[in-house]
Amino acid sequence: MLRALWILLLAGRAVAADEAPPVARGIQLVRADASWRYQVITAPALAPQIGALAASGLDAIAGRGATIAVLGEDRPPPKVWPLDVDTAVLQSGKLAPAAPADQRVAALYAVTKFALGDHHALRVLEIRLQFRDGCAVWLNGIEVARRSLAAGSPMTLASQPHGPEWETFYVPVTPGLLRTGDNVLAVEVHPSGRRDAPELVADVVARHDLGILRGPVITELGATTATISVETDGNVAATLAWGPALEHRVQSPPGRLHRFSLTGLPPHGKVTYRITADAAQTPVLAFHTAPGPGDVVRIGVYGDVRGGHDTHRKLVEAMLGEGLDLVAVTGDMVLRGSDAGDWQRFFAVTGELLAQVRYLPAMGNHDLGWGTDPAVFALPAGPPGRPDHTYWYSLDIADIHLVFLDSNAYELPAQEKWLDSDLAAARGHHVRAILVLVHDGPYARGIHRGNALARDRYVPILARYRVDLLVAGHDHLYQRGEAGGIRYLVSGGGGAGLYKVSCGASGKPRCPEDGMQKVISEHHYIVLAIDKVSIEMCPRRGDGTLLEKCVRYKLR
Repeated sequence: MLRALWILLLAGRAVAADEAPPVARGIQLVRADASWRYQVITAPALAPQIGALAASGLDAIAGRGATIAVLGEDRPPPKVWPLDVDTAVLQSGKLAPAAPADQRVAALYAVTKFALGDHHALRVLEIRLQFRDGCAVWLNGIEVARRSLAAGSPMTLASQPHGPEWETFYVPVTPGLLRTGDNVLAVEVHPSGRRDAPELVADVVARHDLGILRGPVITELGATTATISVETDGNVAATLAWGPALEHRVQSPPGRLHRFSLTGLPPHGKVTYRITADAAQTPVLAFHTAPGPGDVVRIGVYGDVRGGHDTHRKLVEAMLGEGLDLVAVTGDMVLRGSDAGDWQRFFAVTGELLAQVRYLPAMGNHDLGWGTDPAVFALPAGPPGRPDHTYWYSLDIADIHLVFLDSNAYELPAQEKWLDSDLAAARGHHVRAILVLVHDGPYARGIHRGNALARDRYVPILARYRVDLLVAGHDHLYQRGEAGGIRYLVSGGGGAGLYKVSCGASGKPRCPEDGMQKVISEHHYIVLAIDKVSIEMCPRRGDGTLLEKCVRYKLR
C-alpha cells in the first residue's frame, strides 16, 4: 500500500462529497443508490474543545470510563448487529443523518442485501466506501474491514477525520464468506470529534479474476538498470516483459508486492515494457534510462496538490509531454496522509507518470505519518541513524546531486549535521550542480511567509556549499528570488487552493527580507533543464503556456 503520512490539518480544497464512485471493473453487487435499513444512536453534542481533545486521543489517554463520561451515556449497539438493525429507517443512496438540536449522531448502523446465484468463481470483492470518519464492515456477520474505529461502544469517536475520497477495500473471497441467495452487507460509521454526524455511500463490485491494484511505479533508475514495482491482489505471480518486442522476461513469485530488477538496459535508451498478473495486463509502457555525466537533465517540479485533483491531472498530463528524467515534488501530495482514500486517488491521477518517470517527494506536513509499504512508493535509503518517521535523503542523477530535506524535522540537529556532511561530500566529488528540495522553505509571500528555522539554520549551510537552487512549496503560489546567498523558487501550485500574496504589497505588512524577483498566484509546474553550465527554469501552466519567461541560472 503506500508508506503513509499523518496530519489533522484539514485546510485545502476539498473534493465534491457527492462525487461518483470509481468505475466498476467487475460485477456490480451493490450500487451507490442501493436501499439501506439504518439506525442511529445519538448523544449530547461535544463542545469544540472536547471534540478536539477526543479526536487527538482522549480514549487512549483517559481510559474507557472517562471517555464515556465525556462523550455521553454508553449505549449498546443493535441487538442483532451486524445482521440487521433494531429500529429501521429505509433510505436509498447516501446516508447522512442530521443531528438533532444540541445532539450529535454518535454512530450509524446500516444494512443492505444483495443476491447471488453461483458465487464459487468469485475471487475478490471491492467494497468501495465514501465515509466520515471511521468505519467497520461486515459480510454475512464476518468483519472484513475496519478503518480508524476501535471496536466497542457506539460512543467511540473515529480516531481521525476521513476525507470525501472513495476508499476501496479489497476483500478475498474465502470459503464461507458469501452464500447462495441473500447476502448481508453491514457498515458501522462513527464521526470524529470534529463533526456532529457520520456519512456513508457504498457500493460493492465482485471480480472473477485477480490482478493489479497499484502501479507499475519506477522505483529505481540507472544508466543501464531499473527497478519497477507493482502491487497486486494477494498470492498472485507476476511477469514483466521488456525489450523492443517484449522478448525479455522477469518473473516474480506469488505475493502482493512485486519488485522487478532489470539489468543490461540500453544506455541513453528507451525501454518498453508490460506487466502481466493473473488476468490483468498493463498497456505497453516505456521509460528512458538515466542520463549520464554532462548530459542535459530535465527535472519536473511541482507541489501542494492536496484535494485539487482536476488541476493535478492537467499538470500530470502536461508533464508527460516534457521528456522528463525525474519528477521532484515539494510535498503535500494529498490532503490527509493518514487517509488511504486520498492515496488511492493520488495514484489514480499520477499512475501514467509514475510508470514512465521516477518520482521523488520532499515530505509535506499534510503527508505525515504514512505507514504503507515503502517498496511501492520507494524513497532512497536515508542516512544511518536517521530517526523513524523522518524523511531527509539525497541521491545523484548523472553528475547532479539532489537533496530532499524534511521541513517537519527542521528542529533536529541530526538533519543539519547530515546536510553539512552530505553537501561537503557532493562538492568533494565535483558534482555539476546541487539542487535542494523541501516543503516549507525559508522564503515565501503567501500566508506562511517563509520558515524562520530554515532561514536561520539551513540557509547558511546551503550558501556555504554554493547550492545552485533551492525549491520549496507550502505556500500555494509561484515565487522566485535570491536571498541569504541562495537562489530559490517556491512551487506550491499543484492543485490546492491558491494563496494571495500576503505581504510586501500596498496595504500589506512588510515581508521578511526575501530578495523576491517574481511572485504569481497561479497553478503551475516547473521544468528545470540542466546543461553543463546552467539551469534553464521554465514555469508552466497546465496547458503548457509559460507563467513567465524562462530564467537561466549559471551553475556555481
